[in-house]
Amino acid sequence: MEVGVFCSSNKPYLWGNLYETLSATSVNFNLCIAGPYPPIEPLPGNVKYIQTNVKPAQCYFIAEQNTIGECIMMMADDVSLTPYCLDDLVGMMDGKMTIASCKYSRTINLDQAHYWFVDKRVPKIEGKWKVITLDFPLPIGAMMYREIFDDIGIDKNYIAMNWNVDMYFNVVSNGGKIILSNKSVLSDLKISGLCKVGGDYNYLTEMWFNGDKFRHKRKNPVSPLVYNDTVLTVSQGRVHPSVLEKREYKVGTKSKIIPDWV
Repeated sequence: MEVGVFCSSNKPYLWGNLYETLSATSVNFNLCIAGPYPPIEPLPGNVKYIQTNVKPAQCYFIAEQNTIGECIMMMADDVSLTPYCLDDLVGMMDGKMTIASCKYSRTINLDQAHYWFVDKRVPKIEGKWKVITLDFPLPIGAMMYREIFDDIGIDKNYIAMNWNVDMYFNVVSNGGKIILSNKSVLSDLKISGLCKVGGDYNYLTEMWFNGDKFRHKRKNPVSPLVYNDTVLTVSQGRVHPSVLEKREYKVGTKSKIIPDWV
């Protein structure tokens, strides 16, 4: 089995580490990265870069559509995986509606934490967010069958992130299951990025929560992104508020500007 790994990224200096962490495997994989900035070094033969300036959620969609393999795996650009993670997750794929997941690395109770959905709609109490305990685990570093991913699609109302959580909720809502690995761990390097732009979290909770209760059925159907002639040049659906379109980030001692999304 070959695994298609896909990523949205505006940080080419992280791609070498990303490829290295994926490469500790005996599973054939290919990686596609979509985003505004080109590579800073030659890419291996199983890595593809697609230049595009559309919103990050759409970059993920473009990247996924340009991978090959029966299974796919969304990947952030600032994470590391335990060796042979891909082998482990592939071995867990026991049905079309299965999502195989790594575990968190920085928490005391690894299993329990996967069942917590952080409720940011209410103020923190003593510096801590309220959590809603789900009756199924939330994955991280998740693998699923391409057929299911493409059938559900990425909702065009998402700008950057949380579209993946929406998809996991959809799989569970349709009778699927999420299996946590006993040995594979994903570590987040905590590089600042675009994952917390306004509106994505609110849209996710509107679709899937009634107060603090999980709906188990999406409020409205997914309005999916479409791969068409302008997918690389025009952001579909909701886009970033113009006041927040430009942001600075540091690369070593230099400051770069994330360009306007189109």
